Amino acid sequence: MRKFLTVGLCGAAALMLFATGCSGQKSATGTTASEAESTAAETETEEYVAEGSITLGDYKGIPVTVTEPAVTDEEVDAQIQQLLNSSAKYVEVDREAKLGDQVNIDYKGTKDGVAFDGGSAEGFDLILGSNSFIDGFESGLVGAKKGDNVSLNLTFPADYRSTDLAGKDVVFEVTVNNVQEKTVPELTDEFVTEVSPEDGTVENLKKNMKEFILENKQAQIDNQRNTDILNAAIDNSEIICATDEVNTNFDNQVQYYTNQAAMYGMDFATYAGLMGMDEDGLKSELKAIAKDMTKQEMLLKEIASKENITISDEDREALAKQYGYDDLESFLETADKEIVDDTALMQKTLDFLVENAVITVADAEEVPAS
Repeated sequence: MRKFLTVGLCGAAALMLFATGCSGQKSATGTTASEAESTAAETETEEYVAEGSITLGDYKGIPVTVTEPAVTDEEVDAQIQQLLNSSAKYVEVDREAKLGDQVNIDYKGTKDGVAFDGGSAEGFDLILGSNSFIDGFESGLVGAKKGDNVSLNLTFPADYRSTDLAGKDVVFEVTVNNVQEKTVPELTDEFVTEVSPEDGTVENLKKNMKEFILENKQAQIDNQRNTDILNAAIDNSEIICATDEVNTNFDNQVQYYTNQAAMYGMDFATYAGLMGMDEDGLKSELKAIAKDMTKQEMLLKEIASKENITISDEDREALAKQYGYDDLESFLETADKEIVDDTALMQKTLDFLVENAVITVADAEEVPAS
């Protein structure tokens, strides 16, 4: 599965690998890149200059403390339990429904005796306690059995998305077609062979699960280490960002997230709402990130120049594999070569900073919270 780049270290060039927006091109929401630039200017909270500048400070020998990753048996068991739960099946039972059961229902909702849009369905599977329906619907079916007809007198929330239903009293007539109980499989070699043939046995599954968790923890530690080193090098330097560079990084992010939202049938504003922000709030967050990304780019490129760091096809191939491509040729079919080179150069320079940092490994309790 291909991994798509997200905002982070070396994020600006990385984002541009998959962002499709260019000057004057309409996005999924009909916004042009030039319009995004205007928005960027509107959300500007501090002054930049036409041409950026950087004076490097100390970037070698940066001290950083990291933890040694460890995995407990409880963490392994929790992951395996998730695997078991994801393989659970619902089996029909002849008893009253309870929370956690799945019921298959037909229902019809009416307001003032008239059916309303979206309030009816047949053969609908509903897990009681999932909070998929308004308050009182699912709890009202607890105790019902197959064949029961249940009448639910309910009230829609005052802030319900449909103004026609918000705060209104309604009646749902529900027929219970069946009641199904969730059954979680036992952890056996047979189960492992079925869901994970490469593991084959419970022992191998636990061993490989532990390695998987350990790798994820190590990746998180490495990312935090890289962030700490980069931030220290930036703090040691004098960096003034150019307005155009910050705005370009901002535009790329807006375009990226607009495209991501469009994949799920949403626009940018709706996506922002899912993140607990309005459109302006998300753009403000992205603008702050754009400034950090610009500083990272400027720092890494300046260090690469000073240290004569260059890239080769081997570096490009490594980047392609990092993002799930079999070879460089297929990578370049979806990514601009110049941006691939920029990303590979910044990654190589970041590796240089890590290699030249003073890294101390400590127990988790010895590391102060960040």
